[in-house]
Amino acid sequence: MLTEINKAIARQLTEALDEGDIDRLHELLSPDFVSHFSGMPKPLDREQFIQFNKMVKEAFPDFEFTIQDLIAEGDRVAVRLKARGTHMGEFQGIAATGKQFEISGITIYRMADGKVVEQWVNNDQLGMMQQLGVVHAPGQMRS
Repeated sequence: MLTEINKAIARQLTEALDEGDIDRLHELLSPDFVSHFSGMPKPLDREQFIQFNKMVKEAFPDFEFTIQDLIAEGDRVAVRLKARGTHMGEFQGIAATGKQFEISGITIYRMADGKVVEQWVNNDQLGMMQQLGVVHAPGQMRS
């Protein structure tokens, strides 16, 4: 039963991220929430995570996740997903390219008391940068 509740919370969090619903993020994330993104030098706290996601929605207004798998055991929920969007605004110093991307990723959430308290995110950041044209794929000719 608890695993089903935790899976529902993970789904709700995914929807809130898609919609850019800041109030809902505050409801779903524990005040001591910590986010670990692969490739980032240090974890993000709840407010930093929310600000990062606001930046993503500004750069990719149509950004959305599609959940492909949702697996829960104990206090953990693993989500395999696809993310897609169109680069319409500056993102981490990169001017808008107008290009679309679609990448896959896996996020593992740790839940407590009906809230997300920690997450670990691994996604295909290199693939996204290649699709946006800011990094060349191996063997790709530079223009």
